[in-house]
Amino acid sequence: MKTLNRNYFYLLLLAAISLGAKDPVLELAEKFFDSRFYDEAITEYERYIHFDSPEKDISYAYYKIGLSYRNMHALKKSTDALEASAQTAPSDSSRDERKIDIAVNNIARGRYSEAKFLLLKLLSFSKNPETRRKSALFLGITNLYTFQWESAKDAFETYFEEGGNTKFARTIDSLLSRAEKLNYKSPTTARWLSTFIPGAGQIYAGNAGDGIDAMVLNGSIIYFIVYKLLKEEYGNAYIIYFFLFRRYYFGNIYHAGKEAIGYNRNLNEETADSIFTLLKNIEE
Repeated sequence: MKTLNRNYFYLLLLAAISLGAKDPVLELAEKFFDSRFYDEAITEYERYIHFDSPEKDISYAYYKIGLSYRNMHALKKSTDALEASAQTAPSDSSRDERKIDIAVNNIARGRYSEAKFLLLKLLSFSKNPETRRKSALFLGITNLYTFQWESAKDAFETYFEEGGNTKFARTIDSLLSRAEKLNYKSPTTARWLSTFIPGAGQIYAGNAGDGIDAMVLNGSIIYFIVYKLLKEEYGNAYIIYFFLFRRYYFGNIYHAGKEAIGYNRNLNEETADSIFTLLKNIEE
């Protein structure tokens, strides 16, 4: 983090005082925040919280601390500050806004269940239409990250019902309808195919290169086992079976299932990415 020099620090302080701010400490914190000196901003916001009169709106200071930590990619600390902001919020509407920010942090941290729980509560109980609309939007985004297409579709329908670009609404609805009919590969089917024909499961899962390699390798090992058995070299046949065939045959089955899972994940991610790209272009 870049350190301010002493002269710049005093210039900011003088600027805050000269503007006739009601609270120079808070004004200085704002100057630091706007200049992206987030460590210094956090220090001043905390000073404002702990040393200024209790009737001050400390919820706002906690909120800006939360944003500062978010901008520094310290999401756990950001969430803690935003929770403190929500607890000290002066009104239901500002409390709900802070909870949406907390949900956004949870999405960024991959804590999708927590985000969904919070957003569903806001969507169900908030009296503010704009809060419900934002909650529906982020709930839809959370469902995209977890590839729950039907739930995402319902959430986005709620979002667009409250207003918005009907062209985007139709396009997103169409993409999600297609997502519900994606042609997934069955990991179980892939494993069974490779059980009977090594490599067949990988080919089924879309990885022909690995499938052919598995066929050639396992076929070669089987050939050598049969060759040794025909020559009555039972000991060598057993060694090849125990140290090579078992490893590559069962590995081939395992990787067939893994390839199918990977195929499905890539299909989900490509679909979600196309919807995320569209969402970025939504014009309010």
